[in-house]
Amino acid sequence: MQPLDLGDLQKGATAPGDCGAPHDVMPPWMDRERFDRGREFIERHLPGVFLSQYMALLIGFSVAPLLDVLLFTGKSSTVEQAMRRYISTGRRLMLWHDGDVWDVNSKAHASVMNVRNTHGKVARDITKDRKGLDTRGKQGDETEDQVDKMGNGHTDHKHMCCKAGIKTDSNSDKVFISQYDMALTQAGFIVFVLYPEKFGICCTIAELEDYIFFWRGIGYLLGIEDRYNMCSGNYAETCRIIAQIENEVVKPAFLNPPQGFDVATTSFVEGMKRYVKDRQTTKGTMFSFAHDLLDLPGPKVSMGDWVRFIIMKWVVWLVERVPGLSTFLIRGLSIVLKRENPE
Repeated sequence: MQPLDLGDLQKGATAPGDCGAPHDVMPPWMDRERFDRGREFIERHLPGVFLSQYMALLIGFSVAPLLDVLLFTGKSSTVEQAMRRYISTGRRLMLWHDGDVWDVNSKAHASVMNVRNTHGKVARDITKDRKGLDTRGKQGDETEDQVDKMGNGHTDHKHMCCKAGIKTDSNSDKVFISQYDMALTQAGFIVFVLYPEKFGICCTIAELEDYIFFWRGIGYLLGIEDRYNMCSGNYAETCRIIAQIENEVVKPAFLNPPQGFDVATTSFVEGMKRYVKDRQTTKGTMFSFAHDLLDLPGPKVSMGDWVRFIIMKWVVWLVERVPGLSTFLIRGLSIVLKRENPE
């Protein structure tokens, strides 16, 4: 069973974000060759893929449930916090792309499990904060210390149920970090398949389907149930759902962002700019690019930001059309993400 439209995903709003699927057994639909082709796609198109994920995060701050969780953790409110948090996210994604997430003894697998377990912890913490209830009762008095651990330190999800996304007695329909929230987050990693050319990516539909399949596998490992895994279909089916999310969820939110949006976006843009030492990547420039992606009228920005936006569009378009430029940027991006000291 797979989601066919946004309505199917929204049914997951009351389902805990971690379905409890085992992390050490590949699902029956897994095709390793296809999954690895998806990894190779990322390696070939790294600049465009990372730019798309940067923009998905910038725009995604406008979706209130996702922003609430990010702000709750207290790691996105200042330039320093945002820089460290999102560079860490970039490194984690590089590890998932470069390593073997299906090898339970690999660093890549451990990294995915760390994210999955963190989702569970944040879900419990935010539920306690918002509802004032001790969630241990709903988990059969099972605390983190009591959760079965494997020899490699990973939480054994075969012996636990729905660690992320906790329901409460006072409002059984409210779930923090739900399957729907996870699907919206997953959409951010594949949204560029709607318009790869806007990120300078030159590829075939077959290659995009391999990339989508890669994120189907990652979604499974993060605890997304198949019926809410928006990467379960082919290219056309996936694009239909992404387009619905963009038009019915993202655009309205972006045009009327929630409280905290300005702080989060400013910290994010300034933090990334500080880390890569790029004075050209201003908030006005990136918001102009965001409006262009969403086919919205351009925001009011300075002439300098508008010029930088035009230059950025041209550079993005040229990346995979000028021989050697993509390779140069891939090497540079890898070096930047591996740099230990942000300053």
